[in-house]
Amino acid sequence: MFWKFVLRAVQFRKRRLALAFAALAVSATLATALFSVYSDIERKMRVQFRGFGANIVIAPSGGAQTVPLAAVALAEKQGAVAAPFIYTVGRVESEPVVVAGTDFRRAGPLTNYWRVDGARAPALGECLVGNNVAAHFRLKLAQKLELEGAPCVIRGIVSSGGAEDSQVIVPFDIAAQLAGLQDVASLVQVRADGERLTAIQAALASQLPEADVRLLHAVAETEANVVLKIRSTLFLLTVLILAITTLCVSSNFSALVLERSKEIGILKAIGAAEKKIAALFLSESLILGIASSVAGYVAGLLVAWWIGRQIFPESAAAGVGVNYGVFLPVTGVTLAMAAVATLAAAARIWRIRPAVILRGE
Repeated sequence: MFWKFVLRAVQFRKRRLALAFAALAVSATLATALFSVYSDIERKMRVQFRGFGANIVIAPSGGAQTVPLAAVALAEKQGAVAAPFIYTVGRVESEPVVVAGTDFRRAGPLTNYWRVDGARAPALGECLVGNNVAAHFRLKLAQKLELEGAPCVIRGIVSSGGAEDSQVIVPFDIAAQLAGLQDVASLVQVRADGERLTAIQAALASQLPEADVRLLHAVAETEANVVLKIRSTLFLLTVLILAITTLCVSSNFSALVLERSKEIGILKAIGAAEKKIAALFLSESLILGIASSVAGYVAGLLVAWWIGRQIFPESAAAGVGVNYGVFLPVTGVTLAMAAVATLAAAARIWRIRPAVILRGE
């Protein structure tokens, strides 16, 4: 009889309950989207920050001029991205020019911020030149650069707004040969994920006591602050939306209790306890909550996928925030909202007097 009463109430109060369903479904949609984005935004932001360069530098310490090339392997064992750089002075048309050598394969994730006209990873016998060097010597793509000791074909022109604009950038082995060095680097740039940044720096410092393992605080702190602010904003936005939706659903159920005052009066007149009547209303709202959770979950995943395309278009295939594991949390939150809204409205049940209702007053 209990469930028959509940199902009949849902059947004959379609309009009012449809409004409650819509409110809960919208809430579930937003909760799914925001929970999904919240759970995935940090990982995506860390990936994006990798393109802004290193956050740890392994540099020579004291009077040393180089660091061991083995530092690259040590950093990679810690799960970080690392690339060696070596610097020397070469000559082009009898004029001195800074020659930088790097492992282009390893340096790729650390130099995404470089704007390169042409190829980003030249092969042996090829090189990149900074835009200042290109302008000074009137160089163009595919032109041969007469670099003393290592002539090369220009495959890219780099514009970074940094020192690279005034350098000739060649493969690491070529620069090491020009500098007369072996198994060492001028410095090693390292990119570590934010949550392990300090631990990786400490590990490298203990393994390389002869080097200065330096944390680039400006990069690291900016990254941490941006991620923290975005996550906090998403959390507060989620809480605010859920609170507003709870008020809307509560208002709707309050009106529903008023509309059904006569039914409540009859139930109380024949001996039904207030708690039993409140349980009837709560059961109705929980049924709506479950249905709304399913509908909102599907819609929310689509919203999360769309957000991913807008924020991170270069990774649109995977999207950001499409997290299928948020169904249970979303269902729990939606049912909790429905329960809170219903119980707040059900307080009116205790104030209904059967005699007054049955007299039509």
